Amino acid sequence: MSSKLVKKLLQQTAVPLTNNDEYDTISGQNNQSSRKRNSTKSASSTTSKSANLISKEEMVQEHVQSILRLDNLVQRYSSSNAQKSFDRHSSNIKQQQKQKQKLKKNVGGGVGNSRSSSSSFSQKTHKATYDKKEEKRKREEGYFEDLAKALKKAKKSKKKRKGV
Repeated sequence: MSSKLVKKLLQQTAVPLTNNDEYDTISGQNNQSSRKRNSTKSASSTTSKSANLISKEEMVQEHVQSILRLDNLVQRYSSSNAQKSFDRHSSNIKQQQKQKQKLKKNVGGGVGNSRSSSSSFSQKTHKATYDKKEEKRKREEGYFEDLAKALKKAKKSKKKRKGV
């Protein structure tokens, strides 16, 4: 409750009640008809009602004062605490967003919901699995290596024959 509204309420309750004899503050009904019926009552009952009304007014004012005190305390302490809490929460949110961005960058392809997107093979980069030129070069290397071995053997065996 804002302090302006509370002050306005205090000003309204500070104004003395008019026509106390005609209007009952508790039930909200006119008391003229009940006054006529109960005209035999003594003056002491009217003074007790006015004392009762005063005590009710005092109770309302005390209650409003306690609300004002509570409002002032809340404003005094919540302004700094609320700012600290807001800063703390906003920094936590920023840290979580940074962590999410780092995870997205590290994963590369991202994480999807389907089986194909979550497999490890789908996240790897594509490379050529078969190259005709590379295969031809490897076959030629193998052929020349075998030829070199055969020539070495032939040379050794020729030396052996000459030497014997």
